[in-house]
Amino acid sequence: MIHADAMKLVTAILLAAAILVPQSAQADHPPSQIVVEFGAAQPKGDLAADFYDTRLGLGAASGLELGFRWRYRFNDNFSLSPSFHFINYKDLRSTDPVVGDFRIPTSSFRYCLELMWVFGAADSGLRPFIAAAGGVYRNRVEGFYKTFEQVFDESVNTLGGSLRAGVQIAAFEVSVVYSVNRFATWRFFDTGFEEDYDWDNAGVRVGWIIPFGE
Repeated sequence: MIHADAMKLVTAILLAAAILVPQSAQADHPPSQIVVEFGAAQPKGDLAADFYDTRLGLGAASGLELGFRWRYRFNDNFSLSPSFHFINYKDLRSTDPVVGDFRIPTSSFRYCLELMWVFGAADSGLRPFIAAAGGVYRNRVEGFYKTFEQVFDESVNTLGGSLRAGVQIAAFEVSVVYSVNRFATWRFFDTGFEEDYDWDNAGVRVGWIIPFGE
């Protein structure tokens, strides 16, 4: 089951894109931009919860995020950008008396559309912005069941969304982001039930803005 809030955010972004892109196709607009991004991602919910003391906890720690986007600018303030991001969380590493040393890697691939509004004049050196994104998240776990009787490598596709705020400084942008990543699945831990997972994360990103096209 797809989380309702993520579904609403994704639907709103897709509808806005469908309305705005055709209307602006023939209009004059600033050059597009390629943005290369990197940052840190802090797991929340079940992703960060203790592996031993919780039913669905994975024990992940803060990791690295890499991504890029093509930003179509309708004007100097408003833009739409398809993007790809990859988050690689720090693995849980532990030891069990039966299986010995083990680790549980967790990661997430994200294919999204983002709507952004940048405040201030185009020639300003410091421009605050806000953004909302939605799309498809592919969440992956490689590890053991809680009982250690079986190794698994499973992925789940779901809809997710994020809100972002930050500042553009010359050819760079710095932002904080919160992503909603919640889903229900039979995969991952074998409990005999379809389980609801909370894989939300917070993060910080730095982007390098590269002008592209005319």
